[in-house]
Amino acid sequence: MDFLNNALNLAGRFDLPAIAEKAGITPEQVQTVIGLLGKFAGHVDPAQDAADHSGVSRHQIEAILSEIGGADALGQVAQAFGFDIDAKGGAGDVLGNLGGMFGRK
Repeated sequence: MDFLNNALNLAGRFDLPAIAEKAGITPEQVQTVIGLLGKFAGHVDPAQDAADHSGVSRHQIEAILSEIGGADALGQVAQAFGFDIDAKGGAGDVLGNLGGMFGRK
């Protein structure tokens, strides 16, 4: 398991294999989509943006959304991964936060 999968499962928030089965995609694709949904949480249509960047269909992304708490949960997902949904810090904030998790800042 990689870092993201461990973080999500240890936090007890999401069961990636179960979500993947319901959406008809792999757990790795679910990880990617959840990360993209968090990244695009402040956008007008985060599901479509995630579909455009992942190759996963919008229908499958909507299945993932229903499992993680719907569109209302996207802000919490974004915060969990350190995304600045107001776009004040951009990718630098995310990379800085991830670096901090590994003792680098």
